[in-house]
Amino acid sequence: MKKYALAIMVALPIILSPIIIIMLSVGISATSGKVVGSIGLPIFELPFILLYILIIKKIWKFNFGFRTKIKPIPFMAIISMLAIVLVNIITSKSMDVIFNVLPSGQIFLAVIVAFVSSLVIGIFEEVVFRGVMFNYFVFLFRKSNKSILLAGLLSSIIFGLLHIINALYGGAEWAYTLYQVAYASALGFLFAMVYVQTKNIVAPILLHMLIDWSDLFFNIAGEPSMSGVSWSPIILTIIFVISGALLYRNIEINTLSTIGFSD
Repeated sequence: MKKYALAIMVALPIILSPIIIIMLSVGISATSGKVVGSIGLPIFELPFILLYILIIKKIWKFNFGFRTKIKPIPFMAIISMLAIVLVNIITSKSMDVIFNVLPSGQIFLAVIVAFVSSLVIGIFEEVVFRGVMFNYFVFLFRKSNKSILLAGLLSSIIFGLLHIINALYGGAEWAYTLYQVAYASALGFLFAMVYVQTKNIVAPILLHMLIDWSDLFFNIAGEPSMSGVSWSPIILTIIFVISGALLYRNIEINTLSTIGFSD
C-alpha cells in the first residue's frame, strides 16, 4: 500500500504543476514610474513543498539529504553553471534597461525578488525531481547495476519536458521553451549526479538557484529571442551531458546507501 501511496506522491507535483507554478508578477519601474519589466514570484511552491516533505517522511522512511555541511561541488558542475550564466548574460535584451533605465532602488528590488524566486524554485524543483523522483526511480531499479543511470535519465527527461508548461500556461515563446526543454533535460541529469556525489540536496539547490537567478534578473524586460543564438542550446546541452557523464563514471553503485528510500 505504501508503494502505491508513494507513486502517487511522486506524480502529484507534476499533476498539480499548472496550479503550483502560478506566479505573482512583481513590476520593476523606471524613474518615471513606468513599469519596464517584471519578475515572477512563486506563491504556492514553498508552502506546497514544505507540506510535501512532511507527508513523504511520514509515509516512508526517507532521507532527503538536507545537510548543512556541503562537500565540494564538482568542478565540472561549476563550469557548467558558469556557462549557462554567461549565456543568460549574452542573450539578454535587458542590459540597457538594467544599467540605463532603472534607478538603484529598483535594481536592488530586482536582485532581491529574483533571489527569493530562484531560491523557492530551486528548493521546489530539486526536492521533487532529485530528492523524490530520482530516488524513487533508484528504488524501483535497485536490482539493476545501472539504477543510478536509469533513474538519472528518466527523472531528467521528465524534468525537461515539464518546461513545456512555460509555453502552455506562462506565455513563453515556443522557440525559447524548446531551448529550455533541451538543456533542462541534460542539466537535470547533471544535478542528479551532483546530488549523488555530494549526498546533499543543498548542492543542486544552490546550483539551480544560481541559474534561475541569472535568468530572472538578466531577462527583466522579457525573454530573449532565440534567433541568431540557436547554437547556445546545443553547446550547453553538450557541456551538461559531458559533465554529467564524467561525474557518473566516478560514482559507486552503492553510493546512495545513506540517502533516499528504504524498504
